[in-house]
Amino acid sequence: MIILNKGIILKTEDNKSKKPNFIIKTIKKLSKFCCDILFPEDIKCIFCGNDIPNFDEKPYCEICEKEIVFNDKNKCLICAEPIENEAVVCDSCQKNKRFFKKAVCPLIYDGKVRSAILSYKDSNQRYKAKVFANLIAKEIQKEKLNIDVITYVPLTEKKKKKRTFDQSELLAFEIGKILNLPVLCLFKKERDSKAQKKSSFKERQENMKGMYSLLPTKLKKAHSVLIVDDIITTCATINYCSGLLEKKVKNVYVCAIARNKLKQK
Repeated sequence: MIILNKGIILKTEDNKSKKPNFIIKTIKKLSKFCCDILFPEDIKCIFCGNDIPNFDEKPYCEICEKEIVFNDKNKCLICAEPIENEAVVCDSCQKNKRFFKKAVCPLIYDGKVRSAILSYKDSNQRYKAKVFANLIAKEIQKEKLNIDVITYVPLTEKKKKKRTFDQSELLAFEIGKILNLPVLCLFKKERDSKAQKKSSFKERQENMKGMYSLLPTKLKKAHSVLIVDDIITTCATINYCSGLLEKKVKNVYVCAIARNKLKQK
């Protein structure tokens, strides 16, 4: 602002107010650049943190590769739950209606896999999303699933703000980039769920009622939709969301980083 004679005031751009913001942004970018050089995340094993020679080719070390359990043995044709006998469909899928056609889960939720997923979600290690998405995408291509749209199981806004990001949303967008498919937000989580670690199979199913709602959508009946989640345990969450979509589209497929086998009570 410049004050001239006779009280005439001319307004000018307040460059001083802009400079601090510019300086702060520049410092942040420089800081991130330095951290990426000094402490790069994409050269370390996603399971143990040890240095590896080629992250893009194989994002885990040889030791972890022998210890982590891939879900590539006998498993349920519907929900991808590991099966110890020669059955092709697990007991749970035989007893309970599934609103999705098939689940894809490349890993077993145990040991180092469990630790890696928890660090991804709770320790803000977002770079792991690309690795997990790549593993899922490879399984989808292997199964030759025809998908038109990708969506995800969302967090509540409160939980997302606390965590600073939605792990399933980020995972869905990374899968979308690999498969060149659109990603839409189709669900809203109405409330935060209580911890269900000690809940029985039936209790988990009951707790799901009203947990999610379907947002207005322009999906076509001929569309096949993929729902992304981080972990599948009893299928309660993923099956409930699938049920909201089932009659609106041709097929519903689901996927997650890992599959957990939970004993039913």
